[in-house]
Amino acid sequence: MGKKSAHSGMSPKDRSINMMDKFITRNINREKNQPRLPARRKDPNVPIDLWPLKDQLEHQDTMSDAERFDELYSTYSTWYDEVKRRSGVYPATFLDFTRNLKPEMREMWERKTLPKTAVLELRKKGVY
Repeated sequence: MGKKSAHSGMSPKDRSINMMDKFITRNINREKNQPRLPARRKDPNVPIDLWPLKDQLEHQDTMSDAERFDELYSTYSTWYDEVKRRSGVYPATFLDFTRNLKPEMREMWERKTLPKTAVLELRKKGVY
C-alpha cells in the first residue's frame, strides 16, 4: 500500500501556483488592514521622522537653541530628571539638597538652561 497523500490529483506545478496565490492574497488582505502612512514629504501635518532625510537634516540645522531645548525637555520633570542624573549625586540626597531650591530650579528651566549648566550652578549653591 502506498502513502495516503501520494497522489492528490494536482500536478506539482498547479499545487505550487495555488500555494503562491494563497500567499499573495493573504499578504494583500494583511496590508488592507494596516493603517496608511502619510507620504514621505515635508509637511507640517507629517511627523518629522517621515520627512526625507535631506529635509530632516535641514530642519535640525535651522532649529534655534530654544527649539532644541523644547524638543528634548518638553516638561519640567524630564529636565529635572536629566539634571539629577547628570549631577552624579544619589537621588535621595539630590532631592534633599534641592528641596529648598525649587524656585531657582523652576526659573532655570524657564530660562531653558541646559542640564550641564544647571548642574554647575547647583554646585555653586552647595549641591555636590
